[in-house]
Formats: sequence, structure tokens, C-alpha cells
Amino acid sequence: MKRKTVFAIAVGMLVVGVVTFRHYQPAAPVPPQGDSPSTKHPVKPRLPAPRMPITTPLAEPQTDDLQSTNLIARLFNRDDVNELSPQQLEAYLKYNRRSAASLLAADRTTGDRTFLREAMEKYPNDPRVDFAAWLRSESPEERRRWLDTFKQSAPDNALANYLLARDYFKSGQSDQAVQELLASGSKPIQDYALDFIQNSEEAYRSAGYSDAEAKAMATSSLLLPQLTEFKQVGLSLVDLAKAYRQAGDEASAQAAFQMASNLGQRLDDSGTLTLIQSLVGIAVQRNVLNAMDPNSPYGDSGQTVQNQIDALNQRRASLNDITKQAQALLPTMSEQDLNTYFDRLKLFGEAATLRWAVDRFGQQ
Repeated sequence: MKRKTVFAIAVGMLVVGVVTFRHYQPAAPVPPQGDSPSTKHPVKPRLPAPRMPITTPLAEPQTDDLQSTNLIARLFNRDDVNELSPQQLEAYLKYNRRSAASLLAADRTTGDRTFLREAMEKYPNDPRVDFAAWLRSESPEERRRWLDTFKQSAPDNALANYLLARDYFKSGQSDQAVQELLASGSKPIQDYALDFIQNSEEAYRSAGYSDAEAKAMATSSLLLPQLTEFKQVGLSLVDLAKAYRQAGDEASAQAAFQMASNLGQRLDDSGTLTLIQSLVGIAVQRNVLNAMDPNSPYGDSGQTVQNQIDALNQRRASLNDITKQAQALLPTMSEQDLNTYFDRLKLFGEAATLRWAVDRFGQQ
């Protein structure tokens, strides 16, 4: 692989997963009739929930600041990025005894679903396999079956609860969706991204790629379909809050708003692996705030709703700015530096790694 491809992939990683993200323009703000969401006195939404539309469709992609960083589309013209052949992975699979992790890596690096089917048959109770099977399912029935299996194999993973909540919201089963969200509780959200990257990296390296190439290829091939699902769960919760409010149940409306806000904050964690996850988290939080009177107080912080919106806009602008600075620097980095870049990305997340790159290689 040419060295230009290595840094092209590195630049593409600035927005890994952006192809799964769609922007949503919220409806006109709904004036609140109570305090804004606060975690001090959490309230569970009343069940049964008010009737809601079966689904909230995604809007068409909008032109905004994310487009300026959408280099992954250029990357995936696939002129320089080649999938591995099954023959190239024979030694890798044999060395790893065709484990669940190695079969999933083979599926991701070759695009050959034979490997995923083998993993599904051999390891039906491995949560990584169940998650991958959900991702590749071709029918709603099959997706639901694998989600149920995923929930059983990963009872301590909130990801299964959120994905099931999205599935319930889509089918108009709001009560079941709320129950899944309540069940998510304080459980961590584990999407196995680092596991997938590491195993794919080893697969590429076994096929003869250099360390930098293997790391770049493995990281750029990461799929993040769950982010769209998270975004839609947040939108459905805002719709649910509005429905509660129209029914005169303000306490339940606030509880639904708080659930959506909490989801957005969990996604926008400072150490998250990818920038796109943070951007989705920011979008979820903004959708909640846009449904409120901008001049109303926000919880017990002494800030207004508009203050919170401004802070989120500033954070998004900051992420966009560091991306633009870094994307000019990555093509100048040596393969050794790129190795360090991808190692730091896995340890500290993309935002922190981009800041490191700007501090290390930017103009003094």
C-alpha cells in the first residue's frame, strides 16, 4: 500500500462513522410548564405511555459544518483500500483457532459473510457475535431475534437495552421502550469497537500489511450503526415527553426529557473513541433543549436553557476546529508517528489524540 493511502486513511478516521449519521431539524420548541431536566430528583415516566407515532423518520442530510470534515466518503471510493481475500486469512484463522473474535475480524476485513455465519453457528452466545449479527440482519424479524439474544448474552451492557428501545419505539410499543431504557440504568454502553479494531488490525498485519497500514485499515473499517439508533432513541424520547405534556403529565414529561438528556451526556464523554459519537451526543442534548423555553432555568446550575445550548454549540465548534487543524497535519506525519497516533487513539479517544497531534506537529 502506498504511504499516501496510510495518511488518507488516517485523515478519514477524523470522521469515522459519519456515513451512519443523519441530521435532524427539531420541531418548533414546546414551552415548558415546569423545571428543566434535573438529576437531583429523577422521576420515572408513568405507564402506560401516551400513544405516539410508530416511528420518527430521519430527515435528509443537511449541509453544515460536518461536511467540511467528511473525508471518509473520499476514502471509501476504495481505489486504494482493498479487502482481504479469504486465502490471505487462512494462517490468521488457524493461529487463532477460528475463535469468535478472529471470525468477526475475517468478516469485517473480507466482506465475506461466510465467516459471520460460521461465528453465528459456533458462538451464538457471544455478545460480539450477536451484535455483529444484528448489524448484518436483513429483516426486522431477524434483527429482533438477534437483539433478544444480545440482551441475554450481555445482561450488563446498556447497548442491548438502547437498541431494543429503538426497536420498540419503531413499532409503536412505547411502554416496552421505556422499560428497556429504565433497565439500562447505570450499566455501561459497550460497543466492542476497540475489540473489533484490535482483531482487524491483527488480521491485516497477518496478511502482510505494515503496522501503520494495519492500524489505519482496521480503524477506518469500523462501523458505527448504533449511533443512528441512539439518535433516534433520543428523538423518540423528546416526542414522548411532548405527548406526556399534552396529556397533562408534566412529571412524566420531565422524566422523558431527562432520559434523553442522560443518553446524550453518556455519548458525549470526553474519552469517547470517535468524534462522531460525541457529535451525536451533542445533537441528542440539543434536541432536548430545543423543546424548551430558552429563557427558562436549567436544573440547579444557575444557567438557562439557552446557556446550555450555547455551551453545546461551542463544544461542537471546538471539535470541528481541532479536526480542521489536524487534517492538515496528518499527511505530513511519518509512519512511526502514525503508529503513535493510532495507539493513542485507542487509549485516549479521537478528540484527545487530535489535540495531541496539533500540539506535537502544529506550528509553534
